[in-house]
Amino acid sequence: MKSPTIFILFLLSAFYTSLLPSATAQVVVDMEGNDLQNGGKYYVLPVIESSYGGIRVAATGKERCPLTVVQSPDPYDKGIATIISTPYRVPVIREGFPLNITFGNFAVILPCVPLRSEWTVVNGQPEGPAVKIGSPPNAENGWFEIEKLLTSGYKLVFCTRPERSYCQDIGIHVDDENHARLVLTNDDPLVVEFLKYDPFWPQNNLVLPTSQ
Repeated sequence: MKSPTIFILFLLSAFYTSLLPSATAQVVVDMEGNDLQNGGKYYVLPVIESSYGGIRVAATGKERCPLTVVQSPDPYDKGIATIISTPYRVPVIREGFPLNITFGNFAVILPCVPLRSEWTVVNGQPEGPAVKIGSPPNAENGWFEIEKLLTSGYKLVFCTRPERSYCQDIGIHVDDENHARLVLTNDDPLVVEFLKYDPFWPQNNLVLPTSQ
């Protein structure tokens, strides 16, 4: 995913079409009510309790390296912390800002090093466009955004153009291996909240699950 180029295209397109997010757009807040910091490190957690936990990566299908973004199969696992940033030179994240989402440090087997951990969307998957890492060649050009839901929590969306009709929700598809993959959906988002990363927490949440 050519994020720097995409962000520049977003800014230029938004400027000429007057679609830049308003300065009055709501600030995104974490679970403690604090503003989401630009470049801050957060766990992405589901609001609705289920048999799945926070967001991490796993090797799915025939992958030898963990390239697929999934919900953890352990409902008590916070997953891997993400770095959420926008190209705008602002201190906090607001709804509708174009975002780059990248996993922080996590364990990976030696043959997979180095592994780029930036989120992207890949076409041509059996479950439809899916969220991956690792700079795959068939990545979709675009960016992520955060939107507040009317009920509670937030949803992540993926956009290919500034107009809202070119944005799709990020939801879940459970495959035959019971991996809860993050995929593009229509009006069926995964409802999430953000927990600020604390480096003093036990680090067992950063160990990758193995794929059989």
